[in-house]
Amino acid sequence: MDPNLELYRSLLHLIPSQRRHRMAYLPRSEVIRVETIVQDEDNTKRLEETIAGRDLIQVALDNPSEIKGDGQLKNIVLGRTNRLEDENKMVRRITDNVASSSSSLIHYIENFDQFSYALNLDAWKLVYCDIYYVDRGNATLQEIYEARLQEEDLQTPAARARELVRDNDLKRARRNAKWMIPAIEGLSEDEKMGWADKDPDLMDRLYEQLRLVVESFNQERGIGEVERRKMMEIQEEIQELNLKPRDYRDILEGVWKRVSPAPPPWLQHILQTGEQFGFVYYRSRELYQTRYNWNSVWSRIRNTSSPLRVTWSSIHCQGSKNWMSLHSLETENWPIFSPNEELAEDDDLRKHFKKYCEENRSKTAEDEKKNKKKRKRKNIEDNENLLSPGILRNTFIVIPLEFVSGNLNIEERDTYDPCWVWAYDADWDGSDEVTVDGEKYEGRVKVAKWSLNSWFYAARWEGVSLRDMWLKAQRHPDKYWICYTKELEEWDHEPYV
Repeated sequence: MDPNLELYRSLLHLIPSQRRHRMAYLPRSEVIRVETIVQDEDNTKRLEETIAGRDLIQVALDNPSEIKGDGQLKNIVLGRTNRLEDENKMVRRITDNVASSSSSLIHYIENFDQFSYALNLDAWKLVYCDIYYVDRGNATLQEIYEARLQEEDLQTPAARARELVRDNDLKRARRNAKWMIPAIEGLSEDEKMGWADKDPDLMDRLYEQLRLVVESFNQERGIGEVERRKMMEIQEEIQELNLKPRDYRDILEGVWKRVSPAPPPWLQHILQTGEQFGFVYYRSRELYQTRYNWNSVWSRIRNTSSPLRVTWSSIHCQGSKNWMSLHSLETENWPIFSPNEELAEDDDLRKHFKKYCEENRSKTAEDEKKNKKKRKRKNIEDNENLLSPGILRNTFIVIPLEFVSGNLNIEERDTYDPCWVWAYDADWDGSDEVTVDGEKYEGRVKVAKWSLNSWFYAARWEGVSLRDMWLKAQRHPDKYWICYTKELEEWDHEPYV
């Protein structure tokens, strides 16, 4: 007998404020307890009415959209609990508080390519098992994991039903877990530890040794050979240490690099060479004639949002270190340029671009400022400011007035509208004549700005014809070229042409 629970049930006909008044003499925690019991009973009753005695596995196989459209039914099919607070408590326990909730755990593993976390083996297994609620029964997580592996291997109805109702976030997270689990299982306890796990004070001791060596220098006689060798030995040891995995998180990054697919070839090339990548940019003649504060306008326009799966950051690159490297190497090269009104605009741009590439020197406003400072210091001309080989020589970009004027008041969370800019074939000679719906190919194509340093760069790096890309663009409602990263194969893309 639970008198407080019975009292609460007897007051259900009252409005909430009246119920609270009648139970005001009880501690707040006790009121919450009985409220929760009654709410759970109501939820269970409604859920039973929804299920109506049906086999949910069969429902999922016959009509997966019905299950996907009802979160509670979906949880039952996946083996999850419908009490979110209980699920999150389990996640915190299993992950040692690395993840605070089921949604954050799925997010961490789904996006492990960009940001890594020190997730233990059971955390990966829990995601592979769809965040199965192991705290409600006698089966261990390992037993559930082994059962799921067997069911998937046999493609049982339950396994097929689960796959039909999973969303893509969970599918990606499970796929990543499937890659990682065998590799983590193969690590010994020692192999799971980085140098800082084994000896947390090691780096501090090395720096202290270096400090003592420096302080021992005799100012009168300078650095002795013994001190010089000792200092170099310590510095080399520090450098070697920085190249080794620091902790378990670094160990996992190394595992990820081994077990996940290689990035696409163009990204591999950029990462191997360490060269800045991108295009040479120009403003259209109309845009040059405006009175915009160009640096301010362009900075605002660049700092905006993008749709999913269009920028290079959506592409698999084998770890956060590679992701950060690509972020630092992405560039736009804006040469100092004054339109020649005596030439047609396209001819003027192609002529300048061809000469710019032949000279092979970056001549932007920023470069000029740097060169002036260098000449003041050295009184010599700096000839080392070469144009990065990663800046394509077969294509240049022109920003039209429509793009800027349409996005002049854009906010940080907005997306471009219009979103396209012009991409020019630098080598077009007018021979590739083709017309679609009255539109004639003129050696240029509208390209979604988001795609430029992504799959558009890849296509032109691979030598894909701009004419063929233009033909694809004509099939788009707004006549521009855009290319998406594949939903569940982030190292690949939809067709270029």
